[in-house]
Amino acid sequence: MGFVNFFINLFKAAKEQPKAFFKGLSSFFLMGLGQLRNKQWYKAIPLFVVIIVFLAIEISTSNYIYALSGEISQFPAEDKLYFFRDYGGFFTKGLWGFITLGKLVLGSVYRGETIVIFDQIFTWKSADNSQVLLGQGVIATVLILMFVITWIFSIKDAFQSHLKIQETGHNETYHEFIKRVWNDFFAYIIIIPSLILIFLFILIPFLFSFLVAFTNWTGRISLGQGLFKWVGFETFKQVFENPDWLKFFGDVLLWTLFYAFMSSVTVYVLGFIQAMIIESKYVIFKKFWRMILILPWAIPGMISLMLFRNVFADNFGLMNQVLAQAGVTDQVKNFLTSIGLVGQQTAGNIIWFNDPLNGSLAKTLIIVVNLWLGYPYFMMLITGVLGTIPESLFEAADIDGATSSQKFRYITFPWVLRATAPVIITTFTFNFNNFGAIYFLSGGGPGYPIDQIPQSVRIIGAAPGQTDILISWIYKLSFQSTVNQYSLASVYSILIFIFIGLSAIYNLSKLKSFWEED
Repeated sequence: MGFVNFFINLFKAAKEQPKAFFKGLSSFFLMGLGQLRNKQWYKAIPLFVVIIVFLAIEISTSNYIYALSGEISQFPAEDKLYFFRDYGGFFTKGLWGFITLGKLVLGSVYRGETIVIFDQIFTWKSADNSQVLLGQGVIATVLILMFVITWIFSIKDAFQSHLKIQETGHNETYHEFIKRVWNDFFAYIIIIPSLILIFLFILIPFLFSFLVAFTNWTGRISLGQGLFKWVGFETFKQVFENPDWLKFFGDVLLWTLFYAFMSSVTVYVLGFIQAMIIESKYVIFKKFWRMILILPWAIPGMISLMLFRNVFADNFGLMNQVLAQAGVTDQVKNFLTSIGLVGQQTAGNIIWFNDPLNGSLAKTLIIVVNLWLGYPYFMMLITGVLGTIPESLFEAADIDGATSSQKFRYITFPWVLRATAPVIITTFTFNFNNFGAIYFLSGGGPGYPIDQIPQSVRIIGAAPGQTDILISWIYKLSFQSTVNQYSLASVYSILIFIFIGLSAIYNLSKLKSFWEED
């Protein structure tokens, strides 16, 4: 309907405002021409520059000159000539590569010549690289879309500017235009550098990794000697229809949710308790205790995680050494077995992170270590919030005869929760993707018992560990499996993005503090 309405409105504009319509039509055929006809040169010149830069990039990166010099007749194509592959510039070749992901590989015969990995003189003799073509295609497509948006803006601006001139009888001068843009769009102008960085380092990589999910790209494809192709939703079907992959995805997702929830709630609760204790009137030297308790958070997290990894090393770790020296290894192991954390059958030291039967123990340790690293942040945050509670509220509660627990329940806790709820949600989101906490502490281990890993997953070495969360499993799929499963990892990344994005938006939208502007 929107497309139909566009032409209906276009027809009405041509009928009711023919002069303004033709000004817009001028910009349709040449961006900026309508502005020039409106005698607004200060708008026309930047638009002309956009066209010149766009064409300059295309021509300077192309080989059209060789096509015109007779090279095509010198090397005729036997079957089909890929003109834009051989001679196109950044934009045309980028679009060709984006659509096809390449056609020719090492050893192919094309135009009477054998394709090589790279030919410096006749670049069309070089083998196609799907990864490079996809990357260039994404950049070219985004830039072309930006050009089209600018083009549409120029058409609309030429049309509306003429209507305004007709209405007011005044054509905006250069100084008036600059002043209006500066006043009305100052906030947008100062964030342009940030938008450029977001475009380069977030949007482009995101689109690239997103599109990989719709290809069959794995480590089996040796780029240059092979090409990956668009396969639509085939990889998504593998994730949701293959019971082997679906089981592991479900297991890892449940553990990820549990880990993110526990890692967020436990640090918040302990931080709250610590803050309440420190702010108590019975505690002296408050600054000293704050300084001591903030130390776990002040030390770089990676160093702390690797330190704990050594502490819980299998045989020569500090914890096993201490238990052995104290002569309580068997007692501790029996206790951990009785509560279901340890299942190892071997005698001797406790295998904290590497015994497949000790998966529950490894998961518990990860949450405990995360608690050690994370609670100081909330302690300091809540300490600051406690200082903002008006003393008059407690005085009124005292007059009403409220007990300490009632003052906490009806004043302190709601006040702190209201101020810190958005932080809890963002902490959950952070922990959902807390790659470092898993990678540097357990490395995802222990692995699953071999008889629990399906043959199809075992072959490519892509089974997750019992403590792997989704993001660490994606890393293994991409870089540590026998056959790098780039497309599969990309599918899981998309699922994480959808889950995190929707849950964060939903939860934040429920918070009153999120919508307040003052």
